[in-house]
Amino acid sequence: MGKPTAMIDPMAKILLACPRALMDRVTAILQGTGVLHIESAPPEVLRIPLRRQTMDESAARRKADLERMSEELRRLLLLLPNVPPHERTGRAITSPAELTDGAVRRLSRILREVGSRVDYLTGRLKECEDELALLSRYEKALDALAPFLSLIQESEELDYLGLTIEEDQSRDGAILPLLRELMARVTENRYELFHARLDERSLAILLVFPKAGAERIKGLLWEEGINELRLPASVSDKPLGQALRIVLKKKVDLPLQAQQLRAQLADLARRWRRELARSCEAVARRLEQIEAAACFYQTELATLIFGWIPRRSLPALASRIEQEFAGNVVLEESPIGRSEWAAVPVVLQNPGFLKPFEVLTRLIALPRYGSIDPTPYLAVFFPLFYGMILGDVGYGLLIIGATLIVRQLYGHHALVRDLSFVFLLASGSSIFFGLLFGELFGELGERVGLHPLLNRMEAFLPLLYISIGIGTLHIVLGITLGVVWAWRQGAWHEVLTKLGGLLLVLAFVGLLAGLAGLLPRQWVTFGLAGLCLSLPIIFVFGGARGAMELHNLVNVLSYLRLMGIGVASAALAYAANKLGGLMGNLLLAIVIGGTLHAVNLVFGVLSPAIQSLRLHYVEFFENFFAPGGRPYRPFKGRDQPSAFSF
Repeated sequence: MGKPTAMIDPMAKILLACPRALMDRVTAILQGTGVLHIESAPPEVLRIPLRRQTMDESAARRKADLERMSEELRRLLLLLPNVPPHERTGRAITSPAELTDGAVRRLSRILREVGSRVDYLTGRLKECEDELALLSRYEKALDALAPFLSLIQESEELDYLGLTIEEDQSRDGAILPLLRELMARVTENRYELFHARLDERSLAILLVFPKAGAERIKGLLWEEGINELRLPASVSDKPLGQALRIVLKKKVDLPLQAQQLRAQLADLARRWRRELARSCEAVARRLEQIEAAACFYQTELATLIFGWIPRRSLPALASRIEQEFAGNVVLEESPIGRSEWAAVPVVLQNPGFLKPFEVLTRLIALPRYGSIDPTPYLAVFFPLFYGMILGDVGYGLLIIGATLIVRQLYGHHALVRDLSFVFLLASGSSIFFGLLFGELFGELGERVGLHPLLNRMEAFLPLLYISIGIGTLHIVLGITLGVVWAWRQGAWHEVLTKLGGLLLVLAFVGLLAGLAGLLPRQWVTFGLAGLCLSLPIIFVFGGARGAMELHNLVNVLSYLRLMGIGVASAALAYAANKLGGLMGNLLLAIVIGGTLHAVNLVFGVLSPAIQSLRLHYVEFFENFFAPGGRPYRPFKGRDQPSAFSF
């Protein structure tokens, strides 16, 4: 077994053997417990012929049937409304074990009956909704022409024409005289014209005239750019009066029909939806079992299952297996060698207050099994760096307020919940440093009584020393963790190389501190001696790769960004206040100053986060972090929590 690693759960490699007749029951228990990461390729633990689990033709056919059934169940659940079920519903299939041949046949029959009914109702409902959407285009015209229906009589001699006239056609009220003149000329005054205003921009007009002049009238209207009312295609071949009556009736009837169809769908959902949902889950879990079984191995008599399980979950699983099968199923643990660490899935196991910071670790990669989880160190240094860069009480309070709002609105998402916790801590750190620097939206803090212990606009040298000191601490910690990781791997040359790199950094910083007068002058001598001693160690034991340790000297200087970017943020806040004060107009001062503070706040959210992460991912991680960890994916049902505690 691999050595336990802080914050990375120790894992156990297991082999589970059972008679082939018990395979389905064993698979169901493994799925129910939800803790075993099944390995698709067996470790070399047995010297017996092994072959992958295969499906015969009958099993393949059953699987295909279940896949079609699962697709149909999901489709019906999407179509059926989610309404409270009747107290008494059909007999639901609640587990994969209940999917017997008889139950599958019954479920298939239900799907055919319910599916055909649902398809009919949803099809009719769509037709109603589509037709209503179409009729809505004519709503104004229909409402305007409806009062004239009593005037429209079926006649062999008369024709009727409905018009809608836009405002640009009826400007100055000239359209009605034009129409009357045209109709009088063509029909010899044998016509009637009725009109009603649709709205401020348009008119609805009904023309009545002898059929003999219909074609000529329509041609003349077309030449004048006046188009007749276009009714839906379903009634376009009918006389206007009949078409209008049909359309107006549909306008009343279709909503009632749609309501009735929805009610029938709701009744169907109350009767069947819960049963279908439970059956869908059972079928899905059964398909997952079949897919998992494709990773199993078999002999003539037995089924063999290889996988990984968190060590602390192993006793509970072993107890469950023993309880269910009374010795007929064997669970055996095998040791995990260092050569296998790259293949072991990784479970990060941090305390509750550290767990949200795992999202920052996962942004780059999962650490390899047996290596060091950087999450606890991110939880300490990320807020520290963030607060030191931003360092303003006002900005910190605004970010806390915005974070709480986002958390309230979207906190049901795990990612938002974790990131919001990280930003709340980081903003709290910013408030702490803001009190230290005496900054509230820049130097306004001094005006309200915040006296700085360290003024960022003046104390450049102290901030420089503090930044270098924090950077040295961070780099030394990273190298020390690198020594631990190399020792765990048994890579002794790398251990000595890392120790040489550690001495190099300490000697370099000691030399600089001695030259700057921060330490006694003899530290210059100690620093030079350390440099002379560390370099041979690095290159003797590390070879050409040892040159990478020299990069840590540059990395230490990278932490000057803690000072530089923080001072730039403070300077922008200072500029915002000064420019606002120079405006001589309160409103203009608020606009100018507020805009610059808003820009600074945006940079204040992003820049400290980016720079803090950069110092971790580039300067800190390169000394110890071993990426490439395999995600732990236990075999369990969808959205199913593990039965055993983590």
